[in-house]
Amino acid sequence: MSSSSPNNNKSLHNLTGKWKQSKSLTSDIAPVLEIQGFNALTRKAILAAPVHLSIDQKSDSEIVIEQGTSASLPGIKEIWCPPSTDGGKLSEWMDSEDKLMGKVRSRSGWFSVGQLKESNGTEGFLIEGLDAEERVIWAEVESLAAKKAWKAVQVWRMEGGRFVRRVVTTGTGGEAGKAETVLVYELEG
Repeated sequence: MSSSSPNNNKSLHNLTGKWKQSKSLTSDIAPVLEIQGFNALTRKAILAAPVHLSIDQKSDSEIVIEQGTSASLPGIKEIWCPPSTDGGKLSEWMDSEDKLMGKVRSRSGWFSVGQLKESNGTEGFLIEGLDAEERVIWAEVESLAAKKAWKAVQVWRMEGGRFVRRVVTTGTGGEAGKAETVLVYELEG
């Protein structure tokens, strides 16, 4: 059973649980996958398979996300350590590797939308339509693979009880893709 209700008690401070991607609310992620170097067959498998997240949020500064699909694709484990919710600071870079994404490094932090506008001139898709006071998580991922370098910048937020991740990915040739992934909390029982 899924719940997109604002009454599911979920927030960016309480993401623990099982989440499922809403295909109808998620935008086309194919351009992002292409920039990340996935071939057409792998992109097709990723796009066709339902995406599930299992999130364990131990605190505001420790979020572990295990992402899987029902397809025979390897899972992804993301570990995020945004500094305290006071905001305005990014964590140190953390290196990781998995079979799907390869070698990457990532960092994250708590920010208000206003801080993002002021500190690094963020505008456009990532924060479009958001209030300056809204608290979000800013996350960056960079590929460390020599053959296909890319960088993804994400803004995480809650909207109507749903976990929303907006991403803009750029390649070394300047090519860019953007997507919004909407995840719905799966109620236990």
